[in-house]
Amino acid sequence: MKRVLIVTLGESPSVVTEAIDFLRGEGKRIDEVIMLTTIDALTQDAVDLLVKHIPKHYSGQTRARAISIEAYEDIDSEEALIMFMSEACGVLRGYIKAGNEVYVSISGGRKTMSALMTLAVQFYGAKELFHIIVIDRELEEKSNITKLRHLDNGEKNKVLHPDPSKFKVIKMPFIGLFPWISDIVSALKGERKSKREIEELLTSNNLVEDGKLTPLGEIFLKIIDQVESKPPPRLEKPEILIGKHHHQKELYQIAQKLVNRISYVTRVRSIEWKAGKEKVQKEPPNKLKIYINTGKGYNLGFLLETTAETEGQLAAAAEEVKELLQKM
Repeated sequence: MKRVLIVTLGESPSVVTEAIDFLRGEGKRIDEVIMLTTIDALTQDAVDLLVKHIPKHYSGQTRARAISIEAYEDIDSEEALIMFMSEACGVLRGYIKAGNEVYVSISGGRKTMSALMTLAVQFYGAKELFHIIVIDRELEEKSNITKLRHLDNGEKNKVLHPDPSKFKVIKMPFIGLFPWISDIVSALKGERKSKREIEELLTSNNLVEDGKLTPLGEIFLKIIDQVESKPPPRLEKPEILIGKHHHQKELYQIAQKLVNRISYVTRVRSIEWKAGKEKVQKEPPNKLKIYINTGKGYNLGFLLETTAETEGQLAAAAEEVKELLQKM
């Protein structure tokens, strides 16, 4: 069993290291940190700093990776909300189902991200949910990546690993609904006679009114349906294997986007492009072939290995990859 810390992250990297240090102080050594982020430049600078700093500082005992909501710089639309919630719920579901001990910190990122992450924990649960508040104003100012990146290593470490007296941790209550998710989804879809308690839960939370889905209920169903139908997120670092090619750099950049955006891709390998092929082809039991016409006089091909365990999950993966390619 691994201990996993899932965090929302914005422009202040110290919220991540403070969370790790707090848990270690309670005797809970974190094996892996998953950072949920948007793609704005300053947040990505914070990610870059932490991905290098965390393994080094903790002597290789803790590793870090980010899952970026590739198409968005902020969670300011219904589409962005659904995408972020889908990722957050999917990560929680995957790590908990795999038997890991999951801790969640909502200290970083936009307020919307923290609120959505809290909601995701209400659905899928966690070992602990907490929020870190920095009570030292000078420390808080230095914690922003715009100032932190200009500090020397000694000062940087003081900011990333402050004395516990400079911040406080608030543990938050929640009720994980994970054991009842299937019943809740079935009730929302009207697939079978649901339990009275489930119906009352959906009505009291404004998901159902007079036996029909409310607009909020439709959003909730779409999110949970996506989470339950998609392959589970990978639990290990993905591989990128690019062969010799005239456009090797672009191949690698696209492959990196694919693994950043799609949490269930375990390996990306470049393959020969074939004329007349569909953009996305399913290769059961768990692979996808994609062919990209760059519009620049050359074409690229990739083989994606995923965590898909069923035909339905592979089909859901194919649809998501198609949508992503349309935006790229």
